Amino acid sequence: MRILIIPARGGSKGILKKNLQKVNGISLIERAIKTSLKSSVDKIIVSTNDLEIKNIAKKYDVALHDRSEENSSDEATTEAVIFEVIKDFEKNWKSDVTLGIYQVTSAFVQANTINDCFELSEKGFSAFSAISFHGFLWEKKDSWTPLNHPLNFRPRRQELNQKVKETGAIYTFPLQDFKIKGFRFCTEAKPVLVNSTTSLEIDDSDDLKLSNIISLYFDELNTLDYSLPKIIFTDFDGCLTNDKVKVNMFGRETVVVNRKDGLAISRLRKLGIEVIIATTETNEVVEIRAKKMKVESLRGLENKVDAISNYLESINLNWSDIWYIGNDVNDLGAIKNAAVSFCPSDAAPEILGVAKVVLSKRGGEGVLAEIASRLESVNK
Repeated sequence: MRILIIPARGGSKGILKKNLQKVNGISLIERAIKTSLKSSVDKIIVSTNDLEIKNIAKKYDVALHDRSEENSSDEATTEAVIFEVIKDFEKNWKSDVTLGIYQVTSAFVQANTINDCFELSEKGFSAFSAISFHGFLWEKKDSWTPLNHPLNFRPRRQELNQKVKETGAIYTFPLQDFKIKGFRFCTEAKPVLVNSTTSLEIDDSDDLKLSNIISLYFDELNTLDYSLPKIIFTDFDGCLTNDKVKVNMFGRETVVVNRKDGLAISRLRKLGIEVIIATTETNEVVEIRAKKMKVESLRGLENKVDAISNYLESINLNWSDIWYIGNDVNDLGAIKNAAVSFCPSDAAPEILGVAKVVLSKRGGEGVLAEIASRLESVNK
């Protein structure tokens, strides 16, 4: 019997509510659950102390474990959480159980990696996901000391013994051996090698941004397979521009736009999608750019939600018919109301954590073009 535990507490040090952060529009906890369900495990247990995580988990065929406050602190070990799950659930398990843990901060785990680890553990090994490592390591003691190579001789990389590095994503082991030894490498360890490109473990906001970029090319959980919208509303500054202005000696402002976005309009129209600019900006440059792109613009909006709602009502549409692109806090309401929301990769932190999809492009680098390309790839 294969049992996979997903530890996912509500707190975190590096990123606020880290396990609820989104990569390509899907929260880390939901990504872990979806991937686990695609594997050959017999039972999935989400161990958490967080109500929001519990509510997400309840949507899926998984068991919930109410994690104690003692084992939800920064000091609590994963092994302590495993023992708590065993204590609360073991009476319903068979004797030949193989346990596994899935750390949700690895966003790109593949189901076959989980399966391969369990297959090794069913043969008595402690398995873990890893990548090949060919670097030279140094450690700071009194002074810097080489760890895997001599100080006085520089070997060629092919002359070094094979080395691997844990990805921190998947660990599996025989239950009975774990109960005796008390740690995850309770039997002979064997790695399961994975693609280094998708092995990133998310610890800080930079990792989160990088994961969203990687997801455009290597994500098995495609999030653009939605019903196409009637309209895409987009902010102007910071989305169609780089959010910077130049002011000449006469006080005239100029902005930089991207021709790729102009070309993307016709590509989106071929898919039946119109684009409308919705901005608080009153500068005439918005109207000039809108006319050049042959799109409608709504300028000087004090409340974007009210303005868009009124516009949609006038044409017998609602928020479920539209997508929205925004980059700053004044876009929050529209982002939360739209059927699907996007933001550039350099959007405000408040937006990065809420937008359904974080694009790889920065503002002004062709965000509409990126959306058009991604839609074309799934609507061939």
